[in-house]
Amino acid sequence: MVAAINTTGIKELEKSLTSLGFDFAELSKANLEIGKIVANRAATLAPKRTGKLANSIKPKPDKTKVRISAGGAGVPYAGVIEYGWAKRNIKKQSYIMKAAGQLKNEIIEKYKNNIDDLIKKYNLD
Repeated sequence: MVAAINTTGIKELEKSLTSLGFDFAELSKANLEIGKIVANRAATLAPKRTGKLANSIKPKPDKTKVRISAGGAGVPYAGVIEYGWAKRNIKKQSYIMKAAGQLKNEIIEKYKNNIDDLIKKYNLD
């Protein structure tokens, strides 16, 4: 199960920055930092019986987004817990989306600061 935090305008930004020789690894670092913050909060919000679900929550950053992954080996129910399962009368307990929502302002601020730093670094101001 994977939830994603996407930003709008990234394709346009990517095209412009590529033409300037920008190293996208720098954006991946920001995505990793934000992903860790969201994954840590999601782990505190995840329902706990054994702790496997909370321990399975990990950030998966790339150059344009960060995904928060949960589940995998030994935790096949991660998606069911996040989204519910109407046919089985299982209500959703959105721990990843709730974490992202709680941290929205912090996420925006971190992206803004990172982009501001890159604008200065590449003399784009």
